[in-house]
Amino acid sequence: MTQICSSHRIMILTIVSFFLERISCIIIQERSQTLDRTNIGTLTVPRLGIGTISWVPAPEKQLFVPGDSFTSSRGSAVREQQRTARAAHELGLNFYDTAERYSVGGGEALLRDAVENNEAVIATKFTPLPWRRGVKSVVDACRASAERLGVSCIDLYQIHMPDVVQPGRAFGYVENKDKLYWEGLARCVELGLVKEVGVSNYGSRSLTECYNFLQARGIKLASNQIHLSLLARKQGNLDTLATANELGIVTLAYYPLARGLLTSSVRTKKNSALQHYIQGGTGIIGFSEKNRIQIPQGGVLPLIDALESIGFKYDRTASQVALNWIISKGAIPIVGVTNQKYLLDAAGALDWRLSSNDIAFLEQTSDSLGFEFRGTFFKRTDSKFVGYGVESWSLCD
Repeated sequence: MTQICSSHRIMILTIVSFFLERISCIIIQERSQTLDRTNIGTLTVPRLGIGTISWVPAPEKQLFVPGDSFTSSRGSAVREQQRTARAAHELGLNFYDTAERYSVGGGEALLRDAVENNEAVIATKFTPLPWRRGVKSVVDACRASAERLGVSCIDLYQIHMPDVVQPGRAFGYVENKDKLYWEGLARCVELGLVKEVGVSNYGSRSLTECYNFLQARGIKLASNQIHLSLLARKQGNLDTLATANELGIVTLAYYPLARGLLTSSVRTKKNSALQHYIQGGTGIIGFSEKNRIQIPQGGVLPLIDALESIGFKYDRTASQVALNWIISKGAIPIVGVTNQKYLLDAAGALDWRLSSNDIAFLEQTSDSLGFEFRGTFFKRTDSKFVGYGVESWSLCD
């Protein structure tokens, strides 16, 4: 009898949870009839994108090759991603960002399955590598990505980072192939393989160079994806955003919540790789002395207080306020969303704007912290681990 009652309780809780999620979707969907939308070149997208770096395939479909995402998550995670994509479609949040690196191509295939032929706008990325030596490498990689995504034409095709992976650097040999890759983007457009092209992690100088290169070919550079948040403004971030705005290039912002630091949940995080950012202290994000960072006592918490106080005024969460700051700056935040709870919270950043006084208050509070977010040991904001060490880029180029 006890077991039956327990089963009934579980069933009731499941049904209630389902209906609460549906009600939340309906409320936000009604609000989304005038959903914030903008253009990336010819593409019409919401002012908030869904990042899929943490979307992972079932273990049996994973490859044992280094990539940006590697996990032993079970099939339940895959099903949750599909449910999340369906909920996103209902909300009008149909802009997704992925890359060939994510789960070594598995991320693109997973996104294809998750969106289920809905009217998704998908951005993916080409990874510069030493053995990718020219235009054909970009075209071949583009075709492979299109096949994994199940499309004949990719909406937005981006270069993942400048050509910084240079194993010969230690021996004085550097072969920069950026212009060949830009030529590759142009060729993809001419072949009808992509609708729009963009770059990632380009600072003002390299962004302008790429813009001019493509413009000479009669092609518009549509986007630049960079690290940007209330905790990442002074590492060339806002300068790069300003350059992009001048050139008519849309800025996509990754790590918009600084890996969860700009959420109220940081108050309860324990033993996290972000702990020094949360409470203050010494953080080590690399082997060299420059990667030993000192965070003042109290860490990010004064900024969380500020976000929550402004959120109270607008009936929004701290994370929604942080995302709205990015939108108010004219950029599109790319939010890592792995379930419907995070999706619904992110959607609450749309259809309203912070006042100029709110923005100034948040930026002053951020300045007073005395630090900015630079990532963690294995997830830095300006570099990647490669087979022979670490290679970096800078927005202050």
